[in-house]
Amino acid sequence: MQFLTPLAFTLAALLPIIVALYFLKLRRTEQRVSSTYLWRTLVRDTAANAPWQKLKPNLLLLLQLLFLIALIVALARPFVWGDTAASSHLILVLDTSASMRASDVAPNRLGDAISQARRLIQNLPNDARVTVIDAGASVRVPVSGATDKNAAYRALENLRAGLGETDMASALTLAATIAENEPDAELVILSDGHFVVPENISIPSRAQFFSIGNARNNQAFGAFTLSSEGGGQSLTAFLQLVNYSDQPITRRLVLRNEKGQLVTARDVTLAPSKAQAVTIPDLPADAESFTANLEGNDFLALDDRAFAVVPLRDKANVRVMTEGNRFLETALALMPNVEVTIIKAGETITETDEVRNVRRNVPSLTILDSTIPTGTLPIGNLLFIAPPRATEFFSVTARIEAPVAVAVNPDDAITRYVDLREVAIQDASKIELPKWGRAVLADRATGAPLLIVGEENGRRIGILAFDIRHSDLPLRVAFPLLMANLLDALIPGGASGIASNVEPNHALAISVSPETNAVLVRAPDGNETTLTPAQGRVVFHETNQLGVYEIFARDAENKMERIGRFAVNALNANESDITPRADLQLGGGDTKTNVELPRARNEWWTPLAWVALAVLIGEWLLAYRGQLARVLQGLQQRVKIG
Repeated sequence: MQFLTPLAFTLAALLPIIVALYFLKLRRTEQRVSSTYLWRTLVRDTAANAPWQKLKPNLLLLLQLLFLIALIVALARPFVWGDTAASSHLILVLDTSASMRASDVAPNRLGDAISQARRLIQNLPNDARVTVIDAGASVRVPVSGATDKNAAYRALENLRAGLGETDMASALTLAATIAENEPDAELVILSDGHFVVPENISIPSRAQFFSIGNARNNQAFGAFTLSSEGGGQSLTAFLQLVNYSDQPITRRLVLRNEKGQLVTARDVTLAPSKAQAVTIPDLPADAESFTANLEGNDFLALDDRAFAVVPLRDKANVRVMTEGNRFLETALALMPNVEVTIIKAGETITETDEVRNVRRNVPSLTILDSTIPTGTLPIGNLLFIAPPRATEFFSVTARIEAPVAVAVNPDDAITRYVDLREVAIQDASKIELPKWGRAVLADRATGAPLLIVGEENGRRIGILAFDIRHSDLPLRVAFPLLMANLLDALIPGGASGIASNVEPNHALAISVSPETNAVLVRAPDGNETTLTPAQGRVVFHETNQLGVYEIFARDAENKMERIGRFAVNALNANESDITPRADLQLGGGDTKTNVELPRARNEWWTPLAWVALAVLIGEWLLAYRGQLARVLQGLQQRVKIG
């Protein structure tokens, strides 16, 4: 403890003066008395006031000395150094990612970060402002520039660790924006460091990184998938287990079905800092989903459980009739739930395979790439690419030279997130817009449709008016996205079907048939969300629980049909490796991080002043207790008389 005004201790010279006053003899005038009865009292009074006698215990003297001591120490202004600077604005960025659930510090990393943040706020000047930024999967600002410390405390207590990664890039960008015009603002990042520092970020304030956590002992699931074996007679589970500690660990792997029944259990020894694959064959084929658990203890329980579902349908059957198109074949190969069959242009498609697919209710699509077979078109859904001539579904009237493709409706599901700016196209077929279809892409100059999608007599049909080999579209990121969205629109249930695994807090796009009026998604806790399809598609965002979700479709007759299920897992190596980061470096300007901030002085004179005042009041009440008693008696008598 240090003192701002140590000269105040010179007032301590008053202490012996007060004591000396109790030693001095009281000088009284000589008086004659009428009786010797009072002599003994006079003698005792004279002895008591004799100078330099032995000091007797006196409560008034003690209270006076305590008052003076408290007053002197308060005037000296004692203080201790705090952990945060005396800034006008403290910006706290707290990591609320999954790794902050780790329990290597009590009660967990987020709890420790909140405790440190509270301590920083307590040490701030009373007029300082506080901003709290919740750096989770999405960035929130529960408190912005508040001078009320209690509001900041409440915001901290309401923080919860999420299931996925932190969006620290957005959080730091927001913090930089807030502090940009405040040179006295200070940024404090409380995190275990499991994030990538964005490049070229500039923090225009003093910054400090508080590393949270002190251990790395954790084992986790890295993957969990199911595959059908023996023609669907059994299932095989493929699991990846990772040991993120420095020592070999033995954990018990337990597998249960959707009813909670034990399927198998085994002990698995994991080498330090390595991943190990585990295959479990001959699982019952009638199961719908499985839950895998790693029994035992580590510092992060979130990733000790994983879920896997059995798909409800086979892969979509896509046949491509082409003279050879490597770009198209590569794009289709990127879709894991699509089974592609290549047919050379001019060959005949056997109707037997088509009828079999219809009976098995397997979604199918035929892509006619720059060719149209003679005779009857294949049954099922169709996608025409650069059609050389007219068909029963459309007519080709002319050619368009160097068209410029623009999206007709920016909100269309097919062109969503697809950037077609500056795509060069050599030429395209000019096609009249049929009654059954809608234009998705059009030529900017002529307005002629370049991509048409619609439905005719229960068949989904798409027309891409230009040859992708006569453009630079295959060289752009937009191409696989456009093809995936296009096939999702042309195949009932989507080309990719319903993803079997979804990351926490990530949206899931669900394609449904035109007859579907509503889509119901049932979460692991039983809560249901109803969505209305638009253009045969819905997007489900509420993936904030771990476990198995079920998807149902409802038609116009209110008939419900389960069309899929998926699992949400915390399978994230970046979060499961809970090794805390020692330091953090941010770029830009003269910003320095992981350095000691200018410290604040936490003064203690205020409570001492209150103590001095309380002692002074107590001493006065004790000294005048007789007078106070008489006053109270008088008041009581007046009350009785009244």
